[in-house]
Amino acid sequence: MTNYKNANVIVFSVIMSLLTSSYSHAGSPLVEKKPARKPTSELTYRQAGVPVFNFVKKVGNQAVKVKEIPVLDIGEERQLTSQDYKANLPPAKEYRLKAFNKISSPEFVKIDPDLTKYFKAGETKKFTVSDVVKLPVVAPLAPFPTYSPIEPTSEVQNLVEIKPEEYKMIQALIFNDYHKKYDLAMSLFVELMDIPQFKQQATYHYATTALAQKLYSEFRHKMIKVATEATDQTLKKMAVESLVQNIKLLEVSDIGKIDPLVTGQDIDTALFPAYLLKKAKYDLDRGNLGEVEESLSLIQTTAPEYKEGVLLKAVFNYRQGQVDVAIQDLEMLWPLIETQKKDPVRNLAALTLARLYFQKSNYADAYKNYLRVDKSSGQWLQSMVEQAWTQVLSGDNIGAAGNMFALHTNYFQKAYAPETYIVRTVGYLNLCQYGDGVSVLGDLKKKYTSIYSNIKSFQTKPGDDMKYYDLIKTWMKNVNANEIEGLPRSFVVELARHPNYTSVQKQINNYEDENSRFNKITVDLIRNERTARLEMLKAKNAYTAAKNQNKSASEIQAAEKKYLAIGTEHAITAKAREGIKKMREAAVIRLVSEKKDLVTKASSNLKARYAQFSSVLEGLIDQNEVLSYEIYSGAGEHIRYQMAGGEAQEKETRNLATEKSKDGYEWKFKEEVWDDEIGHFRSSLKNVCPKEDETAEQSDSNPERQTAGIAKPDSN
Repeated sequence: MTNYKNANVIVFSVIMSLLTSSYSHAGSPLVEKKPARKPTSELTYRQAGVPVFNFVKKVGNQAVKVKEIPVLDIGEERQLTSQDYKANLPPAKEYRLKAFNKISSPEFVKIDPDLTKYFKAGETKKFTVSDVVKLPVVAPLAPFPTYSPIEPTSEVQNLVEIKPEEYKMIQALIFNDYHKKYDLAMSLFVELMDIPQFKQQATYHYATTALAQKLYSEFRHKMIKVATEATDQTLKKMAVESLVQNIKLLEVSDIGKIDPLVTGQDIDTALFPAYLLKKAKYDLDRGNLGEVEESLSLIQTTAPEYKEGVLLKAVFNYRQGQVDVAIQDLEMLWPLIETQKKDPVRNLAALTLARLYFQKSNYADAYKNYLRVDKSSGQWLQSMVEQAWTQVLSGDNIGAAGNMFALHTNYFQKAYAPETYIVRTVGYLNLCQYGDGVSVLGDLKKKYTSIYSNIKSFQTKPGDDMKYYDLIKTWMKNVNANEIEGLPRSFVVELARHPNYTSVQKQINNYEDENSRFNKITVDLIRNERTARLEMLKAKNAYTAAKNQNKSASEIQAAEKKYLAIGTEHAITAKAREGIKKMREAAVIRLVSEKKDLVTKASSNLKARYAQFSSVLEGLIDQNEVLSYEIYSGAGEHIRYQMAGGEAQEKETRNLATEKSKDGYEWKFKEEVWDDEIGHFRSSLKNVCPKEDETAEQSDSNPERQTAGIAKPDSN
């Protein structure tokens, strides 16, 4: 212990000497009182400078342990003392504590001194009579009330039993939710719909089974009925939510019935982009532009409906007169859909964007977007005609004439495109190629005059609007026929491809498919009944064998349970056909009524489109005379110019195929047409109009003068 203590003293003295060495100079508050003394010479040190003591020493030739350890002399550290030192200290500050509320201490509890005494072991305190503790007086407890037992009675009460209808509801839900046997569940729900207590709940579940079996019209009809008539608010909200979640399977017209229910139940439609898109379409058809903007703004960019929503937003902005905003919308959308060439949204977006640029007289960008419409699109032929008008109005008459020439080859001989002859003629007229212009007008008159006569004949034919619908039906029964009731196949195809007919016909086809699905359900039930009967006989034989073979009670019970379960399913399957038949009859009556209304609507739309085609063709044929006059007048002036000594010189013309486009290219016609070439042809004829003075040249290049009285592409 002495060694360790002395060692610590040495370390401490070394540290203090280091700390105080800087204070021993003049002016320091510390002065040396006694110098330090080194330890004795016998003290040994390790290499690290630590003093050590050897506990083994040599006596002669032997090593002997040291029995007495001497006091270790480690020297003395120097002593320091303080001296007077004046320091300028800042004046003391007085700190004032805030006053605080004093709380009086509780009174000390006085303890009887006798209670704190203790006695040594073995001693016993002697108590006197006065030392006996007096117990406090406690009031006696109040007496307990008298218990009067009630004699039991033997009165029997009825148990609350599950009703047969409730058992049937449980069975139906098990079939529907767990076994996914929707036809059996549907038949049970049909039976429960006749019971007032279960009618609303059964109707709701019936609608869900109809949805699972793709009976979409039946689902819509029953679910809307529950959503409007149910007294149970929870069931009512569930019905409305189901309609919103499955809005893709419904029509745009259904929004008129569903949206008031959605508003009444305060459902957050922002979670259902498909519903927002259909609602925007519904409101756009009715001119509710404020509702359209609100619905489209809620569609998230990650939703699949976002692309079509942007297209609809562009149409919305155009209707409000904001053409530049509509163009920005579609330009922003284009990178998202550019590679999806078969997507109808892509092709409609390209056509719409081209028309918007055309309206802004930006013919270069309009031309580029017309070319983006894919060949598989129903709008492709119309886009080619409008593209040619773009070339005419921009001064690229060679390109317009070349592209329209491609549409007059055998590749398109069955296409209905009378306007292409007008565009081609205008192109030749602007190139002063009057002979070719007359030839094209002759082709127009030769091909479409007789067609127009047949169109007018069918239009004045006795009959109501149904004759237009029957015309399409006749064609669809023989799509390869070249002529239907005197009308060319190309005209009938063009008549039937418009969305105002195809969308309605799609609904009619869905109704036909639904009727077929009802029949399929009945056939499947017959097949399932036969299978269930065989399974029931097998289960019955197994149950009988288990009893005859004296198997264990558990095995017999399991066999009996299986036999009863399959027997119950067989009974439900056998009875299900009656329930399905009952609902099918009611559904067919409704489908026939709704289908009749749809056919009437389709017929009316076809009649309007037919009248439009007839009027347009009549106008084009009438323009034949106007263009003939322009051609002969221009040819006469051209001849007089040449007779006066003027020479026709080729003039440079604009080429939209290469202007402002690094990817622009043109094709040479080689008596055959490839898909990729269409839209890029250029006529081999050159502009041979005479070069006149600047004023006359500007007048000749004025599109308004060149195309006076000629139909322009529809910019809507």
